[in-house]
Amino acid sequence: MIRKPPPSQMHAGAGVASLRAAAALADTSLTLARAGTYYLRGAICWGFAALWGFAALAAGASGALPTFLGVGTLALVMAWFGARLFAKGHDCRRARP
Repeated sequence: MIRKPPPSQMHAGAGVASLRAAAALADTSLTLARAGTYYLRGAICWGFAALWGFAALAAGASGALPTFLGVGTLALVMAWFGARLFAKGHDCRRARP
């Protein structure tokens, strides 16, 4: 039969506690780094969406309907991808394995 260790051996030492704290810090840092990459990619997508949206408005103002529709669709798609990446980064920060 396996016996329970004495109470003096039940407490973790300072070395074990510092290793656990370092592992928790590394896990938090990795989670924030992953979320940061999603946020950066989302910001880049939103930047292109703003640029192409402005180009679509300029094309629409000059009367070029096909350019307005094509570039406007590109802007909407990039804005959608940017929003998805922002949501993915937010989910990455909330979900803890």
